[in-house]
Amino acid sequence: SAITTPRNEKDRVTIQSGTEFGYTLGTPLGMLVPNEDQRPKDYGNKTMDRFPRPSHADWTYLTKYGIKASSGGGRSSARETIARVAAGAVAEKYLREAYGTEITAFTTSVGN
Repeated sequence: SAITTPRNEKDRVTIQSGTEFGYTLGTPLGMLVPNEDQRPKDYGNKTMDRFPRPSHADWTYLTKYGIKASSGGGRSSARETIARVAAGAVAEKYLREAYGTEITAFTTSVGN
C-alpha cells in the first residue's frame, strides 16, 4: 500500500530496573525497547508525504501544528510513543490482576 511501510517491528520490552522477582519495588520502572528496524527510506513516497497514515497520530500533529514529518511521524513516531505504550501495558496488567478489569478496544467503522 502507498500509505504503509513493510516493517513489522518486534517491540520486545526488557525491564531494566524497578522490579524484583516479578513485583514492582515502588521505584521508577526502567524499560528498554531496541529500535531494530528503522528505515527512513520507507517513508519517502509522495502519498505518505501528503496524507496522514490510517490509525496514526500524523493527523493530530498536522491539524494542530500544520506540519507532517516526512521522516516517519516525528513527535508521533513509534519511538516517541513506545514509553506510553509500555507503561499502559504495565497498568493494564495491574488492573486485570488486582481488580479483574479487562480493557478492550476495537474499530467499528472507518470513514463515512
